[in-house]
Amino acid sequence: MLRIALEYVKPSMVTSRNIYNANGSLLLGKDCVLDPNFIRRLANLNIDAIYVKNPFCDIAPAEEILHETTRVKAVKLTKTAFEAFQKTRSLNVVGMMQVLQKILEDILSHKHVMIHLTDIRTRDDYTFGHSINVCLISAMIGVKMRLSEQQLTDMAMGALLHDVGLMMISPEIVNKNQQLSADEYAVVKEHTSLGFEVLRKQTGISLIAAHVAYQHHEDYDGSGYPRGVSGEEIHRCARIVAVADIYDALTSERAYRQAMLPHEAYEVILGSRGRKLDPQIVDVFLENVALFPIGTMVLLDTNEIGVVTEIRPKLQARPTLKIIRNAKGQRLSEGRSVDLTQELTRFIVKVYKPEEIATIKMD
Repeated sequence: MLRIALEYVKPSMVTSRNIYNANGSLLLGKDCVLDPNFIRRLANLNIDAIYVKNPFCDIAPAEEILHETTRVKAVKLTKTAFEAFQKTRSLNVVGMMQVLQKILEDILSHKHVMIHLTDIRTRDDYTFGHSINVCLISAMIGVKMRLSEQQLTDMAMGALLHDVGLMMISPEIVNKNQQLSADEYAVVKEHTSLGFEVLRKQTGISLIAAHVAYQHHEDYDGSGYPRGVSGEEIHRCARIVAVADIYDALTSERAYRQAMLPHEAYEVILGSRGRKLDPQIVDVFLENVALFPIGTMVLLDTNEIGVVTEIRPKLQARPTLKIIRNAKGQRLSEGRSVDLTQELTRFIVKVYKPEEIATIKMD
C-alpha cells in the first residue's frame, strides 16, 4: 500500500486501510474506490493523506504492532482525556492506564515486528495520534533496551502524556498552519514546564512520567529546552521519548508540509545522533525501524524497479524485492524475487514518492 498526500489522490484509486476520526467513527472503509465526491469529503474533514493500493503490485501489508481496534480505542480515550483536562486541569488516570496497558500488551506480543507507522489522522486530531505513536515507539525502544516492567510503564505513560502541556496553550498558536513568530514559539516551548507542573501533582502519575514531559525537548548536547541540560542529566526515559517524538513528527503529514518518507526521517535521526539525540538510543531505534517499509517502490542501479516485500532487522537497507519492471522498462507480470542481502552488487538508488508512481511508464 502507498501513503499518498490527498492533493495527489486521483479518482479510481482504492483505499487500502480504514480511516477513522479520533472519536472512533469510521470515515471511509478499506477497498473503497475513490471518486471526486469521496476525495472532496476527505479534504473537508481535514485529512492530509491516506493509504491506497499500489497499482502495479498487490502485496500484503506489513504486520502491525498495534491492532486496529487498539489504536482506535486508544486515540478515542486519549482525546477524551485531553479534552476533559482542558476544562478541569485533571487527568483521568484510570482511563489513561487502560489505554497504556492495552498498548503494552500489543507491543509485548509483537516484539519481533519492525516499526511501521500507518495511522491516518485528521488535521485536528494530530496531537492524539501523535501521542499514541510516540508511546508506541518509545515502548518498543524500551523493550529492546530491556527496561523493567515498572520503568516501561512509567516511560510509556510519560510518552502518552508528553504533550499534555499543549492543552494549556491557545489552540490558535498550537494549530497554526504557518511558521510561528519568535513570541509564539516562546509560548509553545512553555508546554514542557506546564505539563510537568500538572503531572508531578497528579495522583497516579509517577515522577518519571512527569520528567518525560519536562525533558523530552532537552538535547543530548545541551542545546535544548527548558533548562539546557545535557547527556545523562536528561532522564533516560526522556531521551528515549525524544527519539520517538522527532521520528513521528517527521513522518507525519502536516498542513504546512508533507510527511518525510521513512528513509528520509531515518537520515535525519542518524544525523542527530550524538548531538540532539542519545547515540545509544538512536542505534537501538534505527535497528528496529523500517527503512523501506513493505510496499515501497524502489529503483535499482540496474534500472530495474522493485517493490519491497520483506525486511530483516539490522539489515533494513538490504530488503527483499519483487521486481516488477526489468532493465528495459518492460513490466513483468510474474515478478521475480531479489534478496539484496544475497545480491550484494545491486543497490537501491531511488525511492519513489507515491505521487511519482503514477508517472512510471512500463512498456
